[in-house]
Amino acid sequence: MSYPFVVLMVEDDHSTLSLLAAIARREGFDALLADDGDKAISILRRQAVDAMVLDLLLPGSSGFDVLRYCKCTAPGILERTIVITAADERTYLGCEEIRHVRRFFRKPLDFVDLTSALHACRAAKARDAGEQIDTFPSPRSLMEMRRADKGDAS
Repeated sequence: MSYPFVVLMVEDDHSTLSLLAAIARREGFDALLADDGDKAISILRRQAVDAMVLDLLLPGSSGFDVLRYCKCTAPGILERTIVITAADERTYLGCEEIRHVRRFFRKPLDFVDLTSALHACRAAKARDAGEQIDTFPSPRSLMEMRRADKGDAS
């Protein structure tokens, strides 16, 4: 029996948050949305999530606060966290939790890379649970599939 893969999307820019959610849903994942760190922590307290896409610079509790919360309450989620940020390197250099996340992307974000990272998180979750899942396409084959969908043969 296959269960939905739930991804918490944490981003304060609403258009980016909507786009992240659309990408996750297109890939067959359930998306929970939070536009600040306090909402993200509230969701993490009351609902199990399988992965998280997290901006670091958020109003209220920051992405760093969310990472520290996860480290204390559910450290396994750090391995299935994808950090996205426009923050200067000096901002996150001393954050120990960053070393435990699956992927770290600087904005602007490449959505093919994000898609690949989400599938890697799903595979890691399945592996941790001892489940077998279908392999997921490489970023290159994702791009080729998108070109084919658009009718672009280049």
